[in-house]
Amino acid sequence: MPMVTGVAWIAGGPLTAGMGINMADILLVGAAVTRPGALGAIFRSVDGGPFSPVRHLPTDSAFQSLTPHTTRQGVVYASGRHGVYLSEDAGLTWRPVPVPAGPGEECWAVGMRPDDPDRLLVGCGPIGVYVSRDAGVFWSRSRDSGPMSELTDIASGKFFQVSRVMRFAFDPTAPDLVFAACETNGLILSEDGGDSWRNVSGGLTDLARNNPALRSQINVADDAEGMLDGHAVCVSPAAPGRVFYVCRMGLFSSGDLGVSWQNHDVGRFAPFTYARDIRVDPQQPSTLYLALSISSRSHAGALYRSLDLGETWTRIDAAAPASSTIMSMGVDPLATGSAVYVTREGQVHWTRNGGGLWGAALLPPQAGDAYCAALIDG
Repeated sequence: MPMVTGVAWIAGGPLTAGMGINMADILLVGAAVTRPGALGAIFRSVDGGPFSPVRHLPTDSAFQSLTPHTTRQGVVYASGRHGVYLSEDAGLTWRPVPVPAGPGEECWAVGMRPDDPDRLLVGCGPIGVYVSRDAGVFWSRSRDSGPMSELTDIASGKFFQVSRVMRFAFDPTAPDLVFAACETNGLILSEDGGDSWRNVSGGLTDLARNNPALRSQINVADDAEGMLDGHAVCVSPAAPGRVFYVCRMGLFSSGDLGVSWQNHDVGRFAPFTYARDIRVDPQQPSTLYLALSISSRSHAGALYRSLDLGETWTRIDAAAPASSTIMSMGVDPLATGSAVYVTREGQVHWTRNGGGLWGAALLPPQAGDAYCAALIDG
């Protein structure tokens, strides 16, 4: 990993009037122990200054998600190998959240109901979902959620043997409708706010069966694996009921609960189509951000923005390019035009004005591979 060189500000395009850089940016990045001596911790930076492991969290873990509260400034949830943690001071200090995960369960995702942010979901690997209605004090296990039946023979996988919940997406206009992307078990759906779930990946496997370009197998001997390798989902209030799903094979969306799918064919706009993350701008619901790379371990990545709900895409980070796979991104839930992404090798790039100006910093050399990032106001 390259040595830390400090924050740099890089002009990336026309600045949007009235949307300058906020100089109290809190950057949080989660890493995993991926080599001997590496730190699997949450790292924190103010305005792109030196990143340091935060207090009260393990440094021998694998942190998989960072979820800022949608209405309460400075409140953030982190999930990983050792469970879920909560910070109420913009990531300075943390305390454990009592999710009753069983032996061998790892927490990979946290979801927050948009009309009632005290209702939380935690997704696990092997696939399971826990529900809290009181901001994480008490929890129950979702019905039909775990361990959910695998769609492939993943128990004989070459690299990993269980699928996991990677991301939740509530429909903001009908929040009882919740989607979850699963690696590598496609898409699961709840129609009761997360209390029960069913797999709705049949349309995804049909795409692979009917289109050779959408077939891929790496971990198991099933050529639908690439379509089932779900990394993230989102639903925009500008398109109620339509779920956007990203996976190894690109970006797809469905408006009928996964029965049929539109391939957005992002290869028309980008030189690579391995999709790792997608987010909705919280204040401009027709704007989507998409993180693309070559593969899970590669030497390139790029962030694209769509102003028309995924129909067309433009790269916005060319001035601050990624030199390894973009593993995750985040948007500030309380601001527009704000996005951050982190690469596997520890580059952290962020913007507060839709890509007009970029901050660029690096995690310290002792950080393990990076898997999640968040950008909030301090």
